[in-house]
Amino acid sequence: MDTAEEYTLTGIDSSNVPAIRKMALALAWPAIMEMMLNTLVQYVDTAMVGNLGEVAIAAVGISNSPMMFLMGFFTALGVGATALVARSIGAGDELQAHNAAQQSFLLGGSLALVVSVLIFIFAEWVPALMGAAAEVIPAAGLYLRIISVTFFFHFCAMVLAGVLRGAGDTKTPMKVNILANIINVGLNFLLIYPTRTVSVVLPSGVTLFTATIPGAGMGVAGAAAATTLARAVAGTCVLYVLMSGRRKVRLSLRVLRFDRTMIRRILKIGLPASVERLSISGGQMLFSVVVLSLGTVQYAAHHLAIVAESISYMPGFGFSMAATALTGQGLGAGKPKLAEAYGYITCRIAAAVMGIMGLQFFFGGHLFIRVFTSDPEIIHYGALALRLVAFGQIPFAVQIVLAGALRGAGDTVWPLVIGATSMWCIRLVLAWFLVNRLGLGLAGAWSAMVLDLWVRGILILLRFRSGRWQKVAV
Repeated sequence: MDTAEEYTLTGIDSSNVPAIRKMALALAWPAIMEMMLNTLVQYVDTAMVGNLGEVAIAAVGISNSPMMFLMGFFTALGVGATALVARSIGAGDELQAHNAAQQSFLLGGSLALVVSVLIFIFAEWVPALMGAAAEVIPAAGLYLRIISVTFFFHFCAMVLAGVLRGAGDTKTPMKVNILANIINVGLNFLLIYPTRTVSVVLPSGVTLFTATIPGAGMGVAGAAAATTLARAVAGTCVLYVLMSGRRKVRLSLRVLRFDRTMIRRILKIGLPASVERLSISGGQMLFSVVVLSLGTVQYAAHHLAIVAESISYMPGFGFSMAATALTGQGLGAGKPKLAEAYGYITCRIAAAVMGIMGLQFFFGGHLFIRVFTSDPEIIHYGALALRLVAFGQIPFAVQIVLAGALRGAGDTVWPLVIGATSMWCIRLVLAWFLVNRLGLGLAGAWSAMVLDLWVRGILILLRFRSGRWQKVAV
């Protein structure tokens, strides 16, 4: 079987672990690729502006913090669509799935337009409020203003990707992101750097060839422009796929009317998930403010470590997306034990993958940071941060995947309570104390992060083990 669509829920018994594992992997690997490709945009921008100096690195890093905040919000809106579409598909009600897709688009698109206008107008305020150094604010503001131009397409694509995942289609978002990354990399080469001459020379001193590569020399603005155009293409592609009717769900622009009942159902699931993501992302922004107080060098190291760490948790989020769709479909088909089995088995796979990545961070953290910079001080601090977070990879995997399973069941309140409480009462308070009172610097901040991951992982596991999520009405 090559695709998740070829599996049938009715043919799988909850005790058939290999079959469940195979189905989870069929859904998860494209979602993992999608998440990694999404993050690759940040990787590429960071790596390619790295040669421009620490101010450019910090500008892109600070701009990515509010972007993660906004992306978390719209991704969470897609959670409501994923859960409802999955339930509808599991129950064989395609008309209900179509309506969920339509209302998700209207809700997400409307909010995206508002956010786009606000960020475009107040772009410089964001890095300033985050406490960025004076020399970083203009570049960070310019980066934000440029990427805000295509927020409508970008954020609509994030919401509608949730619709596709609910229907069992994780490959389309992956393919779209491959295209977006190709465009982003190509335009980065043309827009970031000025026209330059590149030569390939053998060790003997013989020059194989010399070529002139054209460039606009736009620096940070060039990275932003490339990302903006790539995301516009990606969003357009997702809209086209859903409007074409080639999938189990269909989107139409002919009927643009709000269905209050469906929107209430989407918000019942998506709003707590959105508040959760907003509280977590807001906490991460304040966490960045704490780190910013340590200076530009340690903040640059912090940002590079965050980007490197995403290599590990992107697979976790991919398995979380699979757990969301499979749990919703299992409950929609009236098979709660099957839904439970999906959650546990998907969680075990993710924990194994992220645990292996934790070992790589512990023993080779400096290698990940060297990809972006040759500054020895930044490499030292970045590697230290990765060694610390290595101890939090397994509980982080548990938290990510089982929270995804809970959302697929419509149980989004408990992940909100657990995530927000742990972020604000443990990570932020402890980070402030360790950094400002004990003077432990970046090590103190990241130690607080690891403890936060352990608390969230344990509490989410206890909620899932209770089984009460199986009775949540959507």
